[in-house]
Amino acid sequence: MTLPAEIDSGDGRRFGLREANPGDMLDLIEAAGTASSSSAWMRYALMICSVTAIDGKPVMMPVVKEAVRDLGRRIGNTGMDALSKVHYPDEDTDAKLAASELDTAKN
Repeated sequence: MTLPAEIDSGDGRRFGLREANPGDMLDLIEAAGTASSSSAWMRYALMICSVTAIDGKPVMMPVVKEAVRDLGRRIGNTGMDALSKVHYPDEDTDAKLAASELDTAKN
């Protein structure tokens, strides 16, 4: 999947985007710690970490779990909706995330 270079957040902001490479994935897994075992957390974190800029201002890739959360808060609900449409265009992301959390809880 190829991400667009930039998207509208849905609330008037612009997000610069990039796809994660294998090194980014390993950094994210390390930053997530035990949360990396949750597929829902990882899907959200991947969307969050794809943001490289907000309104043209560069955003560093988070390297600790708290930084992922902080960036997620900056992106907000409307921004996450816009990101989910780009990352998972053929899915109802909320339903898929809820199902994957249920699968994780069963294990």
